[in-house]
Amino acid sequence: MSSIYKRGNEGRRRKRTRIRSFVTALQIMILLGISASVGAGLAMFVSLSSVLPKIQDIEAPEATIIYSSDGVILGRIFREDRTNVPLKDIPQYLRDATIAAEDARFYHHSGVDMRGIARALWENLRGRELKQGGSTITQQLARNVYLTQRKTMERKLQEAVLAILMERHFTKDKILELYLNRVYYGSGAFGVQAASKVYFGKDVRDLDLSECAMLAGMPQRPSSYSPHEDIQAAIDRRNMVLKLMYEQGKISREEWRKAREEKLTIVPLRKGRSTYKAPHFVDYVTRQLKQRYGDDVVFSGGLRVYTTLNYEMQKIAEQALREGVKKYEKARRVTEGCFVALEPATGYVRAMVGSVDPNSHYNRCTQGYGRQPGSAFKVFVYVAAFEKLGWTPEHRVPNYRRAFVSGSGKPWVPRNYDGKYGGHPTIKQAIARSINIPAINTAEAVGVKTVIEYARAMGITAELEPYLSLAIGGIKGVRPIEMASAYGTFANDGIYVEPCSIVRVTNARGDILEDYVPEGRRVIKQRTNAYIDECLRAVVTEPYGTGKNASAVPGARGKTGTTNDDRDAWFIGYVPGKLVAACWVGNDDWTPMRRAYGGLVCAPVWREFMLKAIPIYDRIHRDAERAVKHPAPENKEPEPQEDQPQENSTSEPNADVSVVDNAEVIAVRICDDSGLVANPYCPSTHIEKFARGEEPASNCTLHGPSTAQPQSDNARQEARPDVQSETLVTVTVCRESGLLAGRSCPRIRKRVPIGDVPTRVCDMHSNH
Repeated sequence: MSSIYKRGNEGRRRKRTRIRSFVTALQIMILLGISASVGAGLAMFVSLSSVLPKIQDIEAPEATIIYSSDGVILGRIFREDRTNVPLKDIPQYLRDATIAAEDARFYHHSGVDMRGIARALWENLRGRELKQGGSTITQQLARNVYLTQRKTMERKLQEAVLAILMERHFTKDKILELYLNRVYYGSGAFGVQAASKVYFGKDVRDLDLSECAMLAGMPQRPSSYSPHEDIQAAIDRRNMVLKLMYEQGKISREEWRKAREEKLTIVPLRKGRSTYKAPHFVDYVTRQLKQRYGDDVVFSGGLRVYTTLNYEMQKIAEQALREGVKKYEKARRVTEGCFVALEPATGYVRAMVGSVDPNSHYNRCTQGYGRQPGSAFKVFVYVAAFEKLGWTPEHRVPNYRRAFVSGSGKPWVPRNYDGKYGGHPTIKQAIARSINIPAINTAEAVGVKTVIEYARAMGITAELEPYLSLAIGGIKGVRPIEMASAYGTFANDGIYVEPCSIVRVTNARGDILEDYVPEGRRVIKQRTNAYIDECLRAVVTEPYGTGKNASAVPGARGKTGTTNDDRDAWFIGYVPGKLVAACWVGNDDWTPMRRAYGGLVCAPVWREFMLKAIPIYDRIHRDAERAVKHPAPENKEPEPQEDQPQENSTSEPNADVSVVDNAEVIAVRICDDSGLVANPYCPSTHIEKFARGEEPASNCTLHGPSTAQPQSDNARQEARPDVQSETLVTVTVCRESGLLAGRSCPRIRKRVPIGDVPTRVCDMHSNH
């Protein structure tokens, strides 16, 4: 018995030993696992902590806004449509609704809510719909800023750690503000301001309780709960959020009832590029911004871009072109066209219509090789003859048909459009009647290379081959904006000014990144300019002039252009010192039109635009002149201390905003936007010194009582205390080289850190 008893005890001891060994091994494994987890967790914490400096810079990307000169928002450029707003401008209802829908314990956890996680797991196990997600608002923000949307255990751990870190570096209100400015609300809208505009057509500060509840319910499932996709689902979700707000004591029972019964008024979803005003101009500006600042800054840097376009004139141009093309669409087989108007003295683009179709992505004013200009190119031939040969408008040129030497060396026998030849018309008659043979004879006399030199001096960059056919527009093509700018030289007394579409660029805080100073250069003598101006006046006023359809515009000058194959028709004209504009019509597939002359189709478009646009131009200038004569002292900006005049300075006559330093140098207060003499309505000015006689002669025309620039979106926001102000200075540099501008350089005015001011003067344009 005893031996049996002993064997039983030994068996039990061996069994207990095996159990103890297993438990010990299990404990060791658990400890090793915990150690590994802790080690991994510590490694993750250290790794994620390294991104902490970047946490201070997680303000949400913001759309670039493009403004017209008369204060109209032309377009918003973005990858994500977003406008940041401070928390104080977001209704309390929307804050409370968001917390109720997304994170009821937002103000009571430290970034990760264990209760919320447990609740989410329980609801998932029970198969019930979640009223709130398992992730806190802070976790969602961390995921939005730093992480991908992939649902993995590693990402969830990273999300939790980042949320805890963010809670240590931001207040709860700042986290909520960042979240509300970043979260996606469907229909392409990121952030509450964009969502308010997209769904309700109003600023977020103007939302009522019902609208706030609807927005707050959308981030969990933006597509499903968007009223653009399913209005009933959006209403049901809104009602659930309202109930949560009531249950959490954020609203009264009466507020709950009224908001639940309120009918929502939803703005229809706008699609396509036509949502831009002046879409081709906006694209033109956007391309320039990308070249200067790069895609990332343009799409998410919150730039504020103040342009030259006048939206009143733009609408007139769009209507004139649309109706002009439609009138001849069937009878003359005209399907496309474009129109561009500039201010000659500044180069400012005042109107740009790149197509009769606003949704077309091709801007015929500025893109591609352009189109053949026909007789509109003859002006460069006669300008060269006036300058180099000393001819006058009364000089006579033979009009006999004969053979010329072509570019290939073979005989070339050109013809006149009307088939009539003989005699020796004056240059004025040849231009007014648009006769080809005299232009070719003139080009032969002065030299084609000389003609090209003058075309280049007036801004023509097209491919120009040194053949006589160039005299009548026989080139691959030229862009309408270049032709308008070249003719602007004649409207500006022989001074060429490069086209300009952007006056100023600021960042979202209002710091000036760039502003433009119009800079002209004389390219033809005043006498020559008077000669060509006389000839172009005859085109419009003489009974035989091809541009007589434009004669209703007081002071009109211009030139028609029609190619021999009827594929292109033009009218380019101006009113001296006011506006210049070019109109082209044709077909994109290069099929010929049916006798669609420039004087028949394009001149009336130009006329209808000018008859309405010139009064707008006059009104703007009249307002500016009135502002100078009757300044408003309360709007006058105090002069910077370093720019105060010396005690012996005296006031310049008729320019109470200017001061004289001595007999050779004059200091003038200049408008930052226009580069002209500032008036009291100019929002930003500086004092600039000029050699006497080289100071701007004109007063600013951009600003006046009715033309104030729009206030930047952040102007009402408080200054950020954590942003250190860097000493900035204004410097005029060459637009192309970035060096200090020489006399002939195309100029821009920039605000740069004092240590980054260029020290070398540009020599790229010294031969101009």
